[in-house]
Amino acid sequence: MKQSHFFKLPRRLVPLLSGLFLLYLLGACAKTAPVFSPQGSITPTSATTLTPTSVPNSPTPTLTPTPTPTPTPAPRQVTLLAVGDDLVHGSTLNGGLQEDGTYDFNGFYRHLKDEISAADIAIINQETILGGAEFEYVGYPCFNTPDAMGDAIVNAGFDVVLHATNHTMDKGAKGVENCINFWKTAHPEITLLGIYDSPEAQNTITVVEKNGIRIAMLNYTYGLNGIPLPQGKNYLVTLLTWNNRDYIRSQIRQAKEMSDFVIVFPHWGTEYVYEPDNDQLFWTTLFAEEGVDLVIGAHPHVLEPVEWKTRPDGGKMLVFYSLGNFISGQIEAPRLLGGIAEVTLTEDENGRIQITESAVIPTVTHYSDEVGDGTYATYRLSEYTEELLRLHGIHKRAEESVFTMEDTWALARRILGDFLKE
Repeated sequence: MKQSHFFKLPRRLVPLLSGLFLLYLLGACAKTAPVFSPQGSITPTSATTLTPTSVPNSPTPTLTPTPTPTPTPAPRQVTLLAVGDDLVHGSTLNGGLQEDGTYDFNGFYRHLKDEISAADIAIINQETILGGAEFEYVGYPCFNTPDAMGDAIVNAGFDVVLHATNHTMDKGAKGVENCINFWKTAHPEITLLGIYDSPEAQNTITVVEKNGIRIAMLNYTYGLNGIPLPQGKNYLVTLLTWNNRDYIRSQIRQAKEMSDFVIVFPHWGTEYVYEPDNDQLFWTTLFAEEGVDLVIGAHPHVLEPVEWKTRPDGGKMLVFYSLGNFISGQIEAPRLLGGIAEVTLTEDENGRIQITESAVIPTVTHYSDEVGDGTYATYRLSEYTEELLRLHGIHKRAEESVFTMEDTWALARRILGDFLKE
């Protein structure tokens, strides 16, 4: 037999080598397989915040809190609303007369009540004196208006009532005293201007504070329809006359020291004229010289222009020469047109109070041919309708004019210009 060339292990080493080979195979199978990583980024669904462990013997850091910024306070602001003449003719009296003989004028203001009440300060010129029940309630020429008109003014939302007019003395000193007593006892919350029950009251400057703003208010009349003030009672009303110019200057200067803003309410001008007369221009200049901020005039019974005046001190003064009639029974179309002045006072960055908004809303007074039928009222001109116009009582009473919507709007635009708010 031919001999093999293969190496032959001794029998005793075979088991040992077989075990080593088996261990080699097991080790090869235990290798870690490569991990598959998907392409693209993965957005984690949550994040883990790691809190660092403290280091022994290391100082604890001091955290400085971020200061909370102090909010800038809103500038102080006041909204003013003012209307013209509350002129109570005989037909106006009839418009408020009730079946039981009492008077109720609340309906006169029903269409404007919300607007009046919304203002911070609402002002009305009460043209006719509330002279008391001991005198007959009458219209032109020597008026006496029931206290019920005062109640309606308050219910409408007015806060300030002007009484320095050419009709202040229509019922004499007693009528003025009765009027003052009514306001003091029935409505002490109302600020009454223009009539006084003592020299001390006349010489006291009225300052109304609202929303942190102090507003001084002064009210004067050019005259009293020739009725003299009683001897010893010159204090009842202050006249806007040449002889009183130094006194008026001194009152304005005192008002400026006591307040942030000064308003003068002059009863002045020429009736039924659409432009300021020389007397108005004289007083406008004087008011500007003394630093008045706002002038709101009454008496002409028609609208007059609004304009800015530059004062000698460089400041600005806004002048509403006349707001016309707010309530009246007058019988010519231009006298039905009145205006609501809207003025916003705002504190500027230097703490001064400035006029930041101003406008006039035109109004119209409605009364029907039957003035006691409950329709007597004042409307915004923009809310007055052709249907109401056709029912107006003026069509049977006017002697010099024709009442139309087109002419009324044209007159308002011509007089008020850019100050018109439709």
